[in-house]
Amino acid sequence: MAKVAIKSERLTPFGGIFPIMEQFTSLLSSTIDSTLGLRCKLYGYQYSEIIRSLLCVYFCGGSCVEDVTAHLMSHLSLHPTLRTCSADTILRAINELTRENISYTSDAGKSYDFNTADTLNTLLLNCLLSTGQLKEGGEYDVDFDHQFIEAEKYDAKPTYKKFLGYRSGVAVIG
Repeated sequence: MAKVAIKSERLTPFGGIFPIMEQFTSLLSSTIDSTLGLRCKLYGYQYSEIIRSLLCVYFCGGSCVEDVTAHLMSHLSLHPTLRTCSADTILRAINELTRENISYTSDAGKSYDFNTADTLNTLLLNCLLSTGQLKEGGEYDVDFDHQFIEAEKYDAKPTYKKFLGYRSGVAVIG
């Protein structure tokens, strides 16, 4: 005879994300918060919680930041210790981390905008070091290129490929 157990636990279709986010917290939260600094002292969300919430959107099949509030919040809030923030909080934090572009004008008169994003690059390197993907003092080859993304947004610029878009930088370390 089969035993039947009555469970009072609530089920969620996104429960598989919980162990991944727990691993994220144990491996990267302290690195993120020490690199970016504490966002608040008493109440509110730290940068590590905000980045974790953003990752949940894409790991759970979302397509935009607003999906965390519209579709995921009720499910992700079932975890007993991990806090999930709203889309507004994620977007405010992203805005806090932005830096002004640096403009360069060539001798030919062409203007180029770039952004070194030093703090975020430092965060990326610290995360790679803390997860063991890079070793301190190691020598690595870095390949950098631009990925052209076609877009019709207000800040899109013409590319040499004859369309409006963004030219985001992509780096590969190997």
